[in-house]
Amino acid sequence: MKKRLVLIKPPEISRFNFGTFSLAVLAAAVRQIADVTLIDATNLACDEAIKKVLDESPDIVGITVMSQESVKSACSFVSSLKTDTENTPAQQTIIAGGHGASMNPEPLLAAGASAIVYGEGEKTLLQVIENGIVPGAKGIICYGKSGTIKGKPQQPVLPLDCLEKPARDLMPDPEGVFLLETSRGCPHSCKFCETTRFSGKRWRPFSPSRVVGEIRELVEEYGAWIIHLADDNFAADPERVLNICKELQKGPLPAIILASARADDLLAHPSLLKEMSDARIRRITVGIETLDPSAAKKAGKAISLDTYREVFRKMRAYDIFSIASFIVGLPGETPVARQKNIAFALFAAPDTAHFLPFLPLPGTPYAKGRTIGLPDPEDVRDSAVFNNTFRKHHTTVTRLKRAVGKGGIRGLFAEKVLQKSKEHIPYP
Repeated sequence: MKKRLVLIKPPEISRFNFGTFSLAVLAAAVRQIADVTLIDATNLACDEAIKKVLDESPDIVGITVMSQESVKSACSFVSSLKTDTENTPAQQTIIAGGHGASMNPEPLLAAGASAIVYGEGEKTLLQVIENGIVPGAKGIICYGKSGTIKGKPQQPVLPLDCLEKPARDLMPDPEGVFLLETSRGCPHSCKFCETTRFSGKRWRPFSPSRVVGEIRELVEEYGAWIIHLADDNFAADPERVLNICKELQKGPLPAIILASARADDLLAHPSLLKEMSDARIRRITVGIETLDPSAAKKAGKAISLDTYREVFRKMRAYDIFSIASFIVGLPGETPVARQKNIAFALFAAPDTAHFLPFLPLPGTPYAKGRTIGLPDPEDVRDSAVFNNTFRKHHTTVTRLKRAVGKGGIRGLFAEKVLQKSKEHIPYP
């Protein structure tokens, strides 16, 4: 008899909600040996979420912890679920995985999780279903007789095309945006980022034919209007992106595709941004992090201000809406550079920008010697100030109004940002 597996995104308040997509990827890998149910409990009360889980009478409960910010709420859910399952005839195995669990497992184990699946979960979840929790097994962190035991890392999935397509038939209906993963890992090693610690330093792509096929399926079978490419760096291989875009241009296409990429990769081929635009990739988030040369070099991401300015200029020319992401308070950031944050950002000229306070992530070089938890209050305060200042600055407003006047997809995004810029972002 197949084991009953419930995969759940637990209740939380989060700026980043990818729903059950990552769980659908896991479900596809194990559904041949388990009866799988997916639950998106993001907006449910804890007791409602627990009732939904227990109603399925699961043998195993898998909880996704998407980020460091998700750990606290996930711990609360695990603790409550553990208490409730202790009163049932058959206690369930409770496992947690995802970026937050992988980078900060101890609080979740202390809350009652049977084990943490760290790194990619497909192979390890199969292992848990077949063999249970085995201390020292690959990809597993759990308590043993001598304390916490961490098994060796699981071998990464290679090639990615051997994975089954996500089990979208098990997902709740998406709210307008469909997610798609086209690669894992990153060829770069920025010191503030956990991507290479989670997915490995080897960048691994799905083949262009697999990517194009999934996009067409989303459009034709699911009626997708908006597709969000979940890759950390979609343009890591510009030639691959060109192949994908040229095939996509044959149609059918969604209304818009959203992506994230590095500025230097986007400029690596002269026609890349044009081909991306023609394939309806019309909103791109570029992680700048810092424009302070000293802090950027220390972080392992020394890209010049002129490079960013050029990539945003080219995006405007091809009707691509640009978002720049900054980190306030990176190690090495000088007071002078901090004061120039807005001036640098305005010169780079993205359509909009997000300033986020620096949070040292467990497992990254920047976490060494630091207390893991909340960001520095000064960084939080300055992030709010910078967000308000950039979005309301006359240079930004003028650029966005000009985009609205030209119409197109970029104009639609610009109009929405202008509407939101009237709202004040309060100091925490």
